[in-house]
Amino acid sequence: MGNKIDLRVLKTRENIKNTFSNLLLEKDFKNITVQDICDRALIGRSTFYDHYCDKYDLLNKMVEEIINQFKPYLKSRFNLNSLDDFTKLGSDMLKLFSKKKNIIKALINVHTESADLYYELKKLLIEGCSYYLNKSNFVSKYNISNEYICGHYASFVLTSFQLWLELGEDENNLQLANRMHSVLFESAGI
Repeated sequence: MGNKIDLRVLKTRENIKNTFSNLLLEKDFKNITVQDICDRALIGRSTFYDHYCDKYDLLNKMVEEIINQFKPYLKSRFNLNSLDDFTKLGSDMLKLFSKKKNIIKALINVHTESADLYYELKKLLIEGCSYYLNKSNFVSKYNISNEYICGHYASFVLTSFQLWLELGEDENNLQLANRMHSVLFESAGI
């Protein structure tokens, strides 16, 4: 039958992840203990340790899960030829991730040596942008380096993403972000 995970295990993991996310929205990662997570999730420490080695393991797995969900969108996004398709896919991606809004909002501000969602997303965006520009043999008509363009692009996307998470899912905000995205690429001579 395969490696089907017991529904109780899935529910327990979701409970732990949601509890951890809520705690991260209230206080710094360094100030959260496994006991805090267990108390809030209404589970015993042994239940926590059945699923995770420690809070760092939990953080790492949550960041990895978000990154793995993000990668297919990036791959699709950077294989598009039209700038309109490019920005539409960005809108679709934001809408998908709005379902995980609290988790991403909590994780994006945690920066440890082993897990840093913001850094990992930025790295993926820069790599994807570089791939997109290189595959089209792009050279800026304004003599701007691709590294500079991709760095700005990644920062813009992440800032838009954070604003989207903090201020809400307003369609007008998304349209503004898409217009600014187009301006960024047009200004670079793309």
